Amino acid sequence: PGAQVACMRLSLGAVTVVVLAAGGLKLRPHNLAALLLRGLLGGGAVLFYFVAIAHLPVGVATLLNNSSPLFVAIFSWVFLREPMSLRTLLALLLTSVGVAMVVLGSGSFGGNRPLEWRWVLAALCSAVLAGGAVTTVRAMRKREGSWEIFLAFCLIGSLVTAVPTAIDFVWPTSRDMFWVVLTGLLSIGSQVLTTYSLKDVPAVRAGLILQLTPISTFALGAVWLGEFPSLFGWLGAGVTIGGVCWGMLQRSSK
Repeated sequence: PGAQVACMRLSLGAVTVVVLAAGGLKLRPHNLAALLLRGLLGGGAVLFYFVAIAHLPVGVATLLNNSSPLFVAIFSWVFLREPMSLRTLLALLLTSVGVAMVVLGSGSFGGNRPLEWRWVLAALCSAVLAGGAVTTVRAMRKREGSWEIFLAFCLIGSLVTAVPTAIDFVWPTSRDMFWVVLTGLLSIGSQVLTTYSLKDVPAVRAGLILQLTPISTFALGAVWLGEFPSLFGWLGAGVTIGGVCWGMLQRSSK
């Protein structure tokens, strides 16, 4: 089940930080309330995303989840007072269009499988919560360290996903464990690097950069899984990368 995969992934991340702390990594949390909020938002986002993947075509779930930069832009403008120009908004919309083109061009909507709106809503909830999580991390990085924030995300996220995991628990096979561990290790690197960068990168720009996630997934799927998209999909990848570059250049020029 999606919730169980999320719980195992987050638990692995928490154990990793604890082991590093035992080996000498210094953890100095400052704002426990903010760390709790980051954990709740991030844990909820992961839970909804993994549940959506389990019930929707992966392309649909990924497309909906990767609308999160739009919410990052809104939340950072409202709560952090970070400026959001018209060009930034247009860059976000352009990258979103590119992601949609990638998914449509990859054939991820294949088949006649009907979409259930509750799972579509779950994927959209993951995007909203992810946008809130990125904005929260951006605000916290003025004082909190990357590992402290990551540990809060993993610990609280594990608790958030533990309840649905306990209700629908399935004993994993050795093959399952291999993929879960690999997912966990990759997510540790991703989360820590993203958290570290948010000390200096504005949340809106981070949202633009995060739009490269589905594009990298798209490329790895072609190389690793043999899922080659159509020309329309490749064009969408170019639109997305172009939107990200344009958005970053116009932000840095101000």
